[in-house]
Amino acid sequence: MFINEIIKRFQNSKIADFMADSLIFKHIDNIAFVILGFVIILTTYAESNYIGYFAMLFSLCMLFKLIVKKDETVQCSLINKILIIYFLIVLISAFGASYFSLSLKGLMKTVIYFCFYFSSAYYLSSNKRKIIPLIILICLTTGLEAIIGIIQNLSHIEAIATWQDTTNITDPTKILSRAYGTLKPYNPNLLAGYLLTGLCSSLGMFLVSNYRKNKIGIILFGALFCTIFYAIFVTGSRGAYLGLFGLFITVLYCIHKYIKNNFGSISKIKAKFKVIFASIIAFCAGIACFIPSFRERFLSVFTLRGDSSIAFRMNVYEACIKMFQDNPFLGIGVGNKNFREIYGLYMKTGYDALGAYSVPLEIAVESGIFALLSFGLFIFLTVKKILHFINSDVIHPIRKFVLFSVLLTIFALMFHGLFDTIFFRPQVQIIFWLNIAIFHSLCYKNKFCYKHN
Repeated sequence: MFINEIIKRFQNSKIADFMADSLIFKHIDNIAFVILGFVIILTTYAESNYIGYFAMLFSLCMLFKLIVKKDETVQCSLINKILIIYFLIVLISAFGASYFSLSLKGLMKTVIYFCFYFSSAYYLSSNKRKIIPLIILICLTTGLEAIIGIIQNLSHIEAIATWQDTTNITDPTKILSRAYGTLKPYNPNLLAGYLLTGLCSSLGMFLVSNYRKNKIGIILFGALFCTIFYAIFVTGSRGAYLGLFGLFITVLYCIHKYIKNNFGSISKIKAKFKVIFASIIAFCAGIACFIPSFRERFLSVFTLRGDSSIAFRMNVYEACIKMFQDNPFLGIGVGNKNFREIYGLYMKTGYDALGAYSVPLEIAVESGIFALLSFGLFIFLTVKKILHFINSDVIHPIRKFVLFSVLLTIFALMFHGLFDTIFFRPQVQIIFWLNIAIFHSLCYKNKFCYKHN
């Protein structure tokens, strides 16, 4: 491999020998861990550019380690090869865009995310003991945002923008005070997407704590799960409600497979597990049905064009479909600034938009059908690989629970992304790609699967 030849030549140079003796290199993994943790913390309050700066600093640390450490090589799994193909298509699309300078800005964001992912996968492959602490940090940061969101809701904080159509609502108790947390830019949908990642991680850590019989962990992560779950409702994000549905379907499927493989039928499960499962369903139904503001917000989905927000999105979808039809193979180029310039030629008067408000449609519009297919294949193969390990005896149960949380994160965000593009925000992207890196570090060693040590 050409890249490995370049790396090997540098590793055998005198410069590499000099760097290998430096204090920085000897503590590079600890330095990288601190930076990575700081990146996660920054997602809660910092501007996007600062998150990007520290994500790139982490990537540079890993590049430094790669080119200095002896006998270190780059191996690429099939899943990563497909992801690289997706990136190359995006690259070609960006360079072929009508507004190249604007598309270049969007491309740089994509480069940062990809570098962060590959750096995280490389780091975690040799620092697997750091995975649990990083997931705990995700749980704590999202849990803090959940608490802030609930406080905002209870204090009836004023909306910064028109986040709910109240035209047909006469009862004040049915108006939801939508929480938006401290994430920037302030947006309830962004907070909801961010909380979905923490919800999945907290459930995974709850299962890990239960397996370890750690009572403190069970109480802590159980409380975080319930807090984050409720906070998602107070965001009023209907896309996030759909994300919860995707998460719920995934949990049901995994429970079904687990029961089939270990018990044979549901009748053989212990009664306490049936009670817990029924309680969760009752809790969800209670929130949706008996709190007027949540019920009104949920039922507004079915009004379609009767709700101004949904009507707005439907008009944007119509314009974006036409954009895709005119640029089906390479799209218009990446980035929201580039999108806005092209979208202005297609939009209905009064319906300006920053994006397509749908992840699949956004990818298709920006980079064409082949980018959409390659990204879809990447997600499909990732999910397939995770399910394979969850349903096998190859790895330790704790790693299965971690992979389960990654699986939930993927489905929750993809379902949310059907009708929103919050997925492309740095706060969500960083946590998403970190989860994918965790999956890769647990399921691959170089290119091959391995057993738990």
